[in-house]
Amino acid sequence: MKRIDVFMPPLSQYGVLHHFTKKMHEALLACGMNSRLLEAKKNNPAPFIDAIFKDPPDCTLSFNGLLPDEQGRFFCDMIRIPHVACLVDSPNSYLPLTRSPYSIVTCADRSSVDFFRGIGFSNALFMPHAIESSLSFDPTNTREHDVVMLASCIDFEGVRASWKHKYSSALSEAMEEAAEIALSDQTTPYYQAFVQALDIQVNKQSGIDPKTIDFVEVLDQIEMYIRGKDRFELINAIKDAKIDLFGSADGQASWMKCLGDKRNVVFHDPVPFEQALAIMKHSKIILNSCPWIKNGGHERIFAGIASGALVITNENVYMREQFKDNESIVFYQHNKWDKVNRRVNEYLESEAKREKVVEKGRKIVHEKHTWNQRAEQLCKDLPPLLEGIHQAKKDERT
Repeated sequence: MKRIDVFMPPLSQYGVLHHFTKKMHEALLACGMNSRLLEAKKNNPAPFIDAIFKDPPDCTLSFNGLLPDEQGRFFCDMIRIPHVACLVDSPNSYLPLTRSPYSIVTCADRSSVDFFRGIGFSNALFMPHAIESSLSFDPTNTREHDVVMLASCIDFEGVRASWKHKYSSALSEAMEEAAEIALSDQTTPYYQAFVQALDIQVNKQSGIDPKTIDFVEVLDQIEMYIRGKDRFELINAIKDAKIDLFGSADGQASWMKCLGDKRNVVFHDPVPFEQALAIMKHSKIILNSCPWIKNGGHERIFAGIASGALVITNENVYMREQFKDNESIVFYQHNKWDKVNRRVNEYLESEAKREKVVEKGRKIVHEKHTWNQRAEQLCKDLPPLLEGIHQAKKDERT
């Protein structure tokens, strides 16, 4: 494998994918991989296409991948060059990629890799989020924010209430059971929990026919619910410390409406990713809620720690492998909310204790969780998959 060309995505509201793309491209170059950063201009895509065809790479890469066009065609299949879709989000919306013989997916959660392989798509790799190796902070900075959370508001109660109108009582019950399992269990992803809950309903002869279920829609609904509920209850659990909350509204539901009587919360508009990083460098504690990730890592954890903040995040299998609770990070578990409030107070009261945990965490992040490490691992993992794709195509022609 000699070259990986990286595709710049369209600019999004917060610029997260843009940032990830630039840093991954830099990391590929740093580990010795030849790489071009290409961008397709909406009004003039010809230079982009010409660059690929005149000097084809071994594969291309983008964050969240390239979904099919209106005719169901995949760009990588048409040009016959494998494409690596580095998924930042959950797998629900990316199932169409499994129909593309030239697509490879990377997932931030090992459970998502198992999900893809479980439905017969073997071109799936584990690649958690990461941070750039240069991310650091000025130790003389004042940390004026005691506790910060960067998260959009989700009307989780409205989401759940809508199930009774959209779905049968048996399906709604299965969805509710799946959500409760996913929130209370540190190992079972919501899609696996739904399969378990659905099996129970089918065995009860409730009248559910799995063939009639829109699984993508149902999984989206469950994920939205657990995201919204966990982040709401995490914020609500903190009774004493001041929280600076940066996040957008969900339709009519805003954080101010949901938490309006909570006097220790200061509400802010959402901020772009680069500004979020700056805020982290002035924060003592960062709250992170990712109940949909059961065996992986989110960028906010690594960025918060690298920025010198203590990160309090939900516990999962992968994070327990990488960090130790109260030594290099702080974990919380859903429904054990009193413990969260005590720990926030404890670490705000002792700067020395907080900094000791942060320093151990920073060492781990810079040794194991930068884009440089992700790029190096990707360059080791890709060649067998690329060979497999090309061999499968040769076999088809013979």
